[in-house]
Amino acid sequence: MKKGFVLTEILIFFFIFSILITGIFFAVKNVINRAKVVSAKAQISQLALLLEQVKNDTGTYPAFLSDLTKNSPPKLQENGWNGPYTNNIPLDPWGNPYFYKIPPTTVFSSPRLPRVHGKPDTFTGSFDAIAGKGKIRVENYGVTSCSIYLNGVEIVKESEFKNNPRPQIIEKEVNLLDGNNILTWARSTPGDFLYFSIIVDNMPTGEYFILGSYGKDGKEGGNGYNKDIVWISNKYPNFQE
Repeated sequence: MKKGFVLTEILIFFFIFSILITGIFFAVKNVINRAKVVSAKAQISQLALLLEQVKNDTGTYPAFLSDLTKNSPPKLQENGWNGPYTNNIPLDPWGNPYFYKIPPTTVFSSPRLPRVHGKPDTFTGSFDAIAGKGKIRVENYGVTSCSIYLNGVEIVKESEFKNNPRPQIIEKEVNLLDGNNILTWARSTPGDFLYFSIIVDNMPTGEYFILGSYGKDGKEGGNGYNKDIVWISNKYPNFQE
């Protein structure tokens, strides 16, 4: 009886001990993750200050967060650049890169393009950009014969233009060159008209930026410690809950 009683006590002891160890483990883990959130916010705040310094010097925020490490000025920020603004961009406390977003910029916008009677017209326009992807957006009000070329490559074909609906919206990804880009378009259909614009995501901007960490899981969204930690430069408070 005595031996059985001692065995029961030992089992109870190990059961309680395991509960205590589990509780301590999760408590410590919780403290560590809280500390990582505080550290991430501190790093984001410091990077945000550096981005504001770039805007003070050049008039715009950089196209990429990594531009902060450049000694030579990035494209379109030649005036006033005083880099490098930091020697390296840290990873967040969970080992993932911080995300950085700026609003899309319209680098080219056509005037209203009507078609009059007579020979089809051809026009040329140009704009500066940073090499990479962009988007063309066409708002077509009835034009059925038109072609649009970017740097000699046809990006919107005549067969794509329709009478209806009005407006007909055409959106396509395009490849942009570093520096000057040339647009050419030819149009017809008397009386109808269209507009088009080139939009890019990687142009320096004076508007605002969004900077942050995707949290513990490194994925957008989530709850708890997986929740995004987001700084928006034109909001108050800057950290968005």
